[in-house]
Amino acid sequence: MQPVQKIIGMNLKIARTKRSITQAEIANKLGVEASYLSRIERGSVPASCEKIYEIIHLLQCGIDEIFPQPEEVETKFHR
Repeated sequence: MQPVQKIIGMNLKIARTKRSITQAEIANKLGVEASYLSRIERGSVPASCEKIYEIIHLLQCGIDEIFPQPEEVETKFHR
């Protein structure tokens, strides 16, 4: 199990690469640096729900492709 931030980041990267879209393309449309998007995908910085949904819209994917099931997520109540 991993923290939700890392799982979401990994899933965003998988969805983006499956669609052959670069970090630079997404970052440009979001108005952020590609390095920031890279840190989101690595799970090293938290992203707001709004930013995650903006990325989902740009990737044209479903939330089930990005958000993990609760049992897959490590929290202080579930390890």
